[in-house]
Amino acid sequence: MFSYIKSQSQISNEDGIELKKISDALFIENEKLIVHYDKPLGTGVCSAVYRGFLSGLAPLAKLSSLVETQKFRDCEVAVKHALHFGDHEVEQLFREIEAMRILEYDRNVISMLGWRMINDKPAIVFELAQEDLLRYIKMQRLKDKKEIQFKTIISILWQIAQGMEFISSKNIVHRDLAARNVLLTNDFQAKISDFGLAVINNTGIKETTLIKKFPVRWLSIEAIVEKLFSEKSDVWAFGVLMFEVFSLGQDPYAGIETRQILGFLRSGERMSRPELATNEMYEMMCRCWEENLETRPKFEELVAKLHDVLEGESGYSKYYEELELLQNQEGSGPSNVNNSEALEVLDDNSL
Repeated sequence: MFSYIKSQSQISNEDGIELKKISDALFIENEKLIVHYDKPLGTGVCSAVYRGFLSGLAPLAKLSSLVETQKFRDCEVAVKHALHFGDHEVEQLFREIEAMRILEYDRNVISMLGWRMINDKPAIVFELAQEDLLRYIKMQRLKDKKEIQFKTIISILWQIAQGMEFISSKNIVHRDLAARNVLLTNDFQAKISDFGLAVINNTGIKETTLIKKFPVRWLSIEAIVEKLFSEKSDVWAFGVLMFEVFSLGQDPYAGIETRQILGFLRSGERMSRPELATNEMYEMMCRCWEENLETRPKFEELVAKLHDVLEGESGYSKYYEELELLQNQEGSGPSNVNNSEALEVLDDNSL
């Protein structure tokens, strides 16, 4: 696999040596991984994810000196199996391995435990989570609004902000932060996943090799116009993720065509307050959507503010009272519609 990655990716000899060292150390032997193809967890355009079982200690745990990684032994796992192995899959695999090497472990980032080749295509092994955040919040539509646990929602958002603060501290820009790319465990531990579009310092990948499909509806103005990505563009995406959560999975900019989004944003317009968001939460979203990236908060600030809300036990009873008041003033909230493609071509001619 390494030879194929090196031939397809524009990396220096020094970076290539480091990549080979890490990829070799993360290799999982055939007999240690069982893939349950009868237990699919999800299927996409480029890959399918299956439940599996890893015997022995995971390669990540062998590489890491952290105590937290030692739990990855004789455990159920998620196996992401590439359906194709072209340039896009090579680049994504390179980025995921490199991101894992830099991040190592954080409780709010999904852990890549190792990899192997299956039928001449790469399979990446991750720790197992229960479901993705988008599916979870859509399921909340079936409940009465007063049955939705505000504290759980704020806890999930706080954990995501913590994970993103950790990621940005490692000089990594995720570029695809969205509810669909946050996984939840049984005890509602949030884990950020999918680093296939991540920008990682000193990877040696030239920008000319980047694919042109991006999650346009989650992008900041400067990302759309200037292709400028930073922690602050991830903060913008976090604001969109908050919108997804408080609208119970409504599609961002529902009813607006992709080519109209930039004009909508540049005119000063922003998405309206979703039905389950209090004024405090909506104000936080709007701060994430400041056109001037310098005035947007950093993840460190968002973590602190969400923690304050989480600690304010007395606020939960008032939460429902405020929502009821807001809804009486404004009428019914937006419809829950989600039918757009997440990744769209970022083309100057179409925006």
